[in-house]
Amino acid sequence: MRTMPAIAVALVIGLPGGWLMTMLLTPLLWRLEPILHVELAGHAGPSDWVFYLVWALVVPALSLLFRFALFKKPR
Repeated sequence: MRTMPAIAVALVIGLPGGWLMTMLLTPLLWRLEPILHVELAGHAGPSDWVFYLVWALVVPALSLLFRFALFKKPR
């Protein structure tokens, strides 16, 4: 019963939050490109797979946080 609201809130907050976080990581990604020899961010912003990776980390983390911290069972 607590899982679905936690997932919904995590998606609503995590998708735009992950996008913003990825955009803020762009200068770091540009510095890592010569070291890793991988296209992380181009002139138009981060690569698509970087967005997907950040969302894949942020949304489940928020979901777990909301599931256990914010939607506690009443005693």
